[in-house]
Amino acid sequence: MYFICTYCNAYVYDKKEGDPESGLAPGTAVSDIPEEWRCPICDQPREYMQETTEEIFLEKKSRTRKRKDGSEPEKKDLTYFRAISRSMLTGLCGVHPVCDGARDRVCAGQKYGKPLGVGGAGQGNTFHANFLALQKYKLKQKVVKEHYEPEMKSEIFGMEIVAPVLGCSISGVKASMNDAIPEAEFYRGLLQGAQKFGTIGLVGNTAAVPDHLGIDMVKENGGWGIAVFKPQSQDRLLELFKLAEEYDAIAIGVDLDGCGSAIWAAKGKPVYSKNPGELKELVDSTSKPVFFKGIMTLEDALAVADSGAAGVYLSNHGGRVLDSGQGVVEILPDVAAELKGKITIMVDGAIRTGYDVLKVIALGADTAHIGRPLLRMSLAGGGDAVRLYYNYVKGDLRRAMIMTGCKTLKEATPNILVPI
Repeated sequence: MYFICTYCNAYVYDKKEGDPESGLAPGTAVSDIPEEWRCPICDQPREYMQETTEEIFLEKKSRTRKRKDGSEPEKKDLTYFRAISRSMLTGLCGVHPVCDGARDRVCAGQKYGKPLGVGGAGQGNTFHANFLALQKYKLKQKVVKEHYEPEMKSEIFGMEIVAPVLGCSISGVKASMNDAIPEAEFYRGLLQGAQKFGTIGLVGNTAAVPDHLGIDMVKENGGWGIAVFKPQSQDRLLELFKLAEEYDAIAIGVDLDGCGSAIWAAKGKPVYSKNPGELKELVDSTSKPVFFKGIMTLEDALAVADSGAAGVYLSNHGGRVLDSGQGVVEILPDVAAELKGKITIMVDGAIRTGYDVLKVIALGADTAHIGRPLLRMSLAGGGDAVRLYYNYVKGDLRRAMIMTGCKTLKEATPNILVPI
């Protein structure tokens, strides 16, 4: 009998021959494979093994053999880099086909004092809520029209980008990503991949390395990037703002929801909530555009606008700082109704595809920000892999605009959505 791992669609198994390399003796039935066994290619358990035909078995086995001996180089596509990141994030992230924080995911559930990895706080309800909030809107298909090539170019903080898609300000390789690569290398991948694609990369800062590493990497990238700082002491933030201006970063952000960071607290490095006066002081300290991230209420969004900030970034930190919170998209319409056109509205929260991007643009966002998928790409393949994912999202956005009748991003309004 022949079997194939339906997760990676690459590993095949012959019961008669077994697989001595992975510890399976000849004659071992799939039902008898030990629970701790994992697929040698994708690191998934035996539950993904299903019976297949001899024809498929022989084709997959031949292809695997050719890749091993170098006669057929493996195509370095998204599947290739996802498989690499899966092995790098073993125990933290299953790199599932849908990244939604659901209860059956590797990242889900309470950690009981252990690091969150790439999952959400508490039981992970807020992470999952981000995904569910996006699913409450369906796209309206409209195909009786003249054909056109949609215009996806956008602008943020005076800079033109090829699509309204940027990354999130990700950091924390040591604490959250199995210490898989150096933090600087991780930032480099995010920044270079975004620039190669034609957008702007964001990087955060983390307690495990110097707090200025992110802005140092923006400087290395010729200033093409945005550093986002945790809400440290006001004096230290003013110093970091000065450094960002000196390095000519495109903009400067403060991760206000970082005030609940368990990682910084565990390292004995205090982070603080910021009052309206402190926000204004930060904005007034620099000529660079400033935005504040971690906004999840209309009241906070209005306070950010009143500070003179250039941008308000709606985010719950990927569901990593508060359990049982709202999904980001739930608050977007109210914020857009009050502030659209007055301040740049930036949004993240389980945005995975170009279809998701079009949804949040239609609901009033100016830019959509992607987190966990780019995290995996930067770990596995640096800037080239990051660019690959951006291109994938752009392709989806193009199709979504064609299929909904949007020639331009301005035509993406709530009229193309069906709330459910």
